[in-house]
Formats: sequence, C-alpha cells, structure tokens
Amino acid sequence: MKDAIHFRIEVSRKLLHVSSIAIPASYWFISRELALWVLLGGLLIAVAVELLRYHHAGFRAWFRYWFGFMVRPAEWRRITGATYVLLGALLTVWVFPKSIAISALLVAHLADAVASLAGQRFGRKRFLGKTLEGSLAFFLTAFAVIWLTTRGPAGISFTAALLAAVVEACPTPKFGRFELNDNLTVPLLTGAAVWALQALAQVS
Repeated sequence: MKDAIHFRIEVSRKLLHVSSIAIPASYWFISRELALWVLLGGLLIAVAVELLRYHHAGFRAWFRYWFGFMVRPAEWRRITGATYVLLGALLTVWVFPKSIAISALLVAHLADAVASLAGQRFGRKRFLGKTLEGSLAFFLTAFAVIWLTTRGPAGISFTAALLAAVVEACPTPKFGRFELNDNLTVPLLTGAAVWALQALAQVS
C-alpha cells in the first residue's frame, strides 16, 4: 500500500515534469531572444518563490499546503527541481543552437520522467546511483529524441544518449548544502555532447 501511494505521488511529480516539455515545444515556434526573456522572467519568479519559502513562514505554510506533495523531502532544505528546470532551460537556450537546445531539453524532461517511472515500477538492479531498468529506459528515450530532432547520424544519437544516461544515473555533486540537480546537468551535458559529436563528424 505504501509503495502504491509512493508510486502515485511519483507519477504526479513526473506528469508535472513532463509538462516542462512545453518549454522546448514553445521554443520551436518563437525566436531565441524571446525564449531567453521568457525563461529569465520565469526564473526570477521562481527565485522569489524560493526566497519566500525559506524566509516567510506564512508563505511556506501556503506553499506546503498546495504544492507540498510534489516536493521531495530534501528539497525543503534546498532549491526545488522546478527552479533548476528554468535555470537549465535558460542556459541551454543561451549556449546551444536551436535544434540542439530543443533536443537536449526534450531529453532532460521526457527521458528523465520515463526513466523515473520505469525505475520505480520495474527497477531491480542497481546502476551507479539509479536502477539499470530506469537507465535503460532513459537511454532508449533519449536516443529516439535526439535522432528524431537532430536528424543526424544514428551513431551521434547513440553516443550522446549513452553519455546522457550515464550523467543522469550518476549521483549529483554536493557542495555543503548546495547540490547540483539533473534538471541542470542533463540538458547542458546532453547539448554539449551532441554539439561536440556533430562538430567531430563534420571535421572527419
């Protein structure tokens, strides 16, 4: 019973995570400049919410009542994943060409959600910091996303997806009370892998 409740909560969290696909989907139809301004505005609002959540007891109680079921226990002492989603999206759009940024953000939001649910439901064997089954689901989803969105050689998609799956599975570094989040590391490193592999393929 407890596991079933936990799985339903995880599904709710990941459905919200998947809704972040609206970011790369919207970016497809708007300019890079507009996307950067929208993401910057969203990030500033998210930072304001984080500050209020830390320092204003009344707001913290309101936030816990309405959104507490989506917040992991560790996130009550750290920055939430939602803020990292906006930061990761902002940096990814800023750094990479449009097609690569869209691909990397889709991997971060869609493949991560599929991996988490697969790991929760079917995970048995450990792989780095996650389950082997979840990481396999991440890899397959990431490969399909990269191959379909970049239209590049399958080898590039395979290698970039494999690197992204390893990054997602590895425990995120901690620096005191500050911990990196895969909503930041996965899109940036996925984008960097695709960009570098495409450049190498053109050189060779």
